[in-house]
Amino acid sequence: MFFLRQLLTKPILVALFSGLIFPFAIAPFFLWPLVILSLMGLLYSLQDSTPKQAAFRTWLFGFAKFSVGVSWIYVSMHDHGGTPAALAILMVGLFAAFLGTFPALFMYVFQRFYNAKNTPAIITILAFSCLWFLYEWFRSWIFTGFPWLFAGDAQLHTWLNGWAPILSVYGLSFFSALTAATLYFLVQRKKIKFLIPLLVWPIGLLLQDIQWTEKTNELKVSAVQGNIPQEKKWLPEERLPTIHSYLEQTRQHWDSDIILWPETAITVFKNQFQSYLDTINEEAINNQTTIISGIPFRYSEGPHKGEFHNSILAIGTGSGLYHKQKLVPFGEYIPLEDLIRGLLPFFDLPMSSFKQGDSKQPLLKVEKDDSLFLIAPFICYEIVYPELVAEMAKDSDLLITISNDAWFGDSLGPKQHMAIAQMRALETQRYLLRSTNTGITALVNHRGEIVKQLPTNQRATLTAIAQTRQGHTPFMIFGLWPMLLGSLLLLSATYWKYRKTQ
Repeated sequence: MFFLRQLLTKPILVALFSGLIFPFAIAPFFLWPLVILSLMGLLYSLQDSTPKQAAFRTWLFGFAKFSVGVSWIYVSMHDHGGTPAALAILMVGLFAAFLGTFPALFMYVFQRFYNAKNTPAIITILAFSCLWFLYEWFRSWIFTGFPWLFAGDAQLHTWLNGWAPILSVYGLSFFSALTAATLYFLVQRKKIKFLIPLLVWPIGLLLQDIQWTEKTNELKVSAVQGNIPQEKKWLPEERLPTIHSYLEQTRQHWDSDIILWPETAITVFKNQFQSYLDTINEEAINNQTTIISGIPFRYSEGPHKGEFHNSILAIGTGSGLYHKQKLVPFGEYIPLEDLIRGLLPFFDLPMSSFKQGDSKQPLLKVEKDDSLFLIAPFICYEIVYPELVAEMAKDSDLLITISNDAWFGDSLGPKQHMAIAQMRALETQRYLLRSTNTGITALVNHRGEIVKQLPTNQRATLTAIAQTRQGHTPFMIFGLWPMLLGSLLLLSATYWKYRKTQ
């Protein structure tokens, strides 16, 4: 009973509730004030706690946040992976519990060094904001990274999005935490000086008018949405009917400069499909267009013989082959494969032993009227990595991303994925064309706004005009170094300033 009473204390309940409402601030709901309220609730739950209590309360916050926010994983595990419902729920819970340890670690540091009763409010505000940013950055690369459910993703359509080309989604997360901490102390202390940090909002509005990149040309683009049922997609007898379906849709859009097919639209290895590809290639050349498609690739000779990749291939008037760099654990490769293969059907999904592509790969090329355009390709999960996209976008004219979100059905996952792709377009000020099997298929402009979108779960083709753009945003030039160095300097300076007053 004593443990239960401790568990149901007000700070604990506030931490849990704050975590539960966090995902509703991002896609598809975009109730962005909730991310501010959520972080204010977290900060409230940490007051007057020991560092260990702060870590535990933050872990509960994180567990609640991820249990709701990544609940879509259940669909792939149960509906398509054959995992029993109870076990799938347990595994999602374990994943959420694991992810909750990351913010707990950083808030332990926050409570240990920056949130004592006599700490000046400005130190607490700055430290909370810096450590929240560092937590999200840390989670973006540790154990291959999981850059999902960032606080900044809630700001896609707010005044703060003017900062995205400068500081990326991480900067928007920093300002979200800054706003939450500022409002928390404004309510507590009722001093007008706490309004000063909120100036980042109107400044963000002004920054929205800056064009960091410029239009160079236009391309007519089409994105094919095949709507192939996931349970049929990998069946051998469905291979040719699937290709015929995509070709039928494609032949209605030969006047497009680029025709984009989804991830693994072709479900056989390139070397097994080469003769058919040669025929499609010739037809595309005759119609002066480029077809870009997802396809699995296997090396049949050379030092990499036997390795296979999740890849994108450009044929017709375009050229290039790209191997996916950022693989999904347990989806595209199995950690500790020799130990856990066969334990669950989910660990034996089709194409779950891909190899990672090289970090230095040439961009895809598209030719039109003696002009050459460079296309930065991203396969599914890769689009969620801000630094990867910014680096590959530097020399590109257009971004493309392909996916097969049919694994997650009509859950939160595909909507969150689409919004994250919009943020990448905003950070790089590039148009982005997205093709998926069942949706969401869309064209996004350089402001992160959807220009055109197809209905989900329908066989259809999107056609629109995409701008090609050149130039670099500050984030593309400097990356995260200014924020990382600035945060570490702020944390060091505020720590020593506070210590000197003791």
